[in-house]
Amino acid sequence: MKFKMNRVSQTVVAGLLLGGASFAAQAEITLIKQDPQPYDLLSRLDFKVGGSIRPQVVNTMGNSDKGSYKNNGYDGGTRFRFSADYFLFDDIHWISYYELGVNIPAVFDWDQHYAKGAHDTTRRQLYTGFKSKTYGTLTYGQQNSIYYDVVGAKTDVWDDDMLAQAPGNGINGDYDGSYRSRKMLKYKYAAGPVDLYAAYLFSDDDLLESNNLAYKRKGGGSVGANWHINDTLTWGTAYNYTSAEVKNRAAGGSKDYDQSILGTALSWTPGNWTLSAGGGWYHNFLTTKINNDQDYFAGNAYGVEYYAGYNIPIKQYAIKSIQPYFMGDHLKYVSGRDYQRTDNGVGIAMKLDYGFQVDFEHMITNSTDNIGDLNLVRLYYNF
Repeated sequence: MKFKMNRVSQTVVAGLLLGGASFAAQAEITLIKQDPQPYDLLSRLDFKVGGSIRPQVVNTMGNSDKGSYKNNGYDGGTRFRFSADYFLFDDIHWISYYELGVNIPAVFDWDQHYAKGAHDTTRRQLYTGFKSKTYGTLTYGQQNSIYYDVVGAKTDVWDDDMLAQAPGNGINGDYDGSYRSRKMLKYKYAAGPVDLYAAYLFSDDDLLESNNLAYKRKGGGSVGANWHINDTLTWGTAYNYTSAEVKNRAAGGSKDYDQSILGTALSWTPGNWTLSAGGGWYHNFLTTKINNDQDYFAGNAYGVEYYAGYNIPIKQYAIKSIQPYFMGDHLKYVSGRDYQRTDNGVGIAMKLDYGFQVDFEHMITNSTDNIGDLNLVRLYYNF
């Protein structure tokens, strides 16, 4: 049965959920600590749990979203993670990781606080493999793409972000190889100050995008490098290729697409500063918004993102630190669609005791489709 919640009720429920959680340790929790002992198999296991609860409100200026689930308050990306590390021999470890996204309003059926048709839970990541200081790390399953690890993550540092980078802007980051890629074999090797990456994308199931269209990933691969220039400066570059097919299930036709994304990004953290910038070129990756297999993907587009924040330590009145920041992005279609958008904004992140954090952002948008400026407030509880 569905029921509505007014803003007072939302606050009370959020407080109960987060307050109840505050009795847990305010860091990733080690349930089993690895301490290998002869003839004791369990002593080889390290098992940790953690997560982040994220109630959020987004208000688009001009009341264009009045009454929407985002304006009413919704889940901004709550997730729970479980990681296991089992020591085998020498420096070889068997590792596994599971990250579950939970849409709390959908779980409790809070009417008008989640998108229509939204899932209660989502598998964000699930992979297993082996790691070694000598030979590197090899994993298989659904996991962060190479492109996200070395490029996207550097500017995925504010709340209303990822509006111009490849992960999150294609048909679906779980399928096209750009974000949390399904059925991916991934290898990472540390060659001195440079982390080298390679991955193979296996064929995936059809992704139904409409009543008559389906997206099929036939295969693909990625390469990347992350250069730790010094303790505060990192430069990453990555390339991803995906062979895909868009099927017209109604008419029986289809079209093959060679999709590719190439990007680079820098992250610099001198003193209390956090500075990052990145950009990418996207070929047959962004959609034209035309519901047709022959014209589904735009030819070329590019995007850039940038961020500058300064952390001010407080360490009193239950406030750990305050970080004001400036952020922005620009996305432009070069061919296939007449569209562009530019976002610039300011925000402030306040870290509190016991794992809490409050963010506020104001974003000014200039876009072809006249997207309104917005205000965002997000409450974190991290453990």
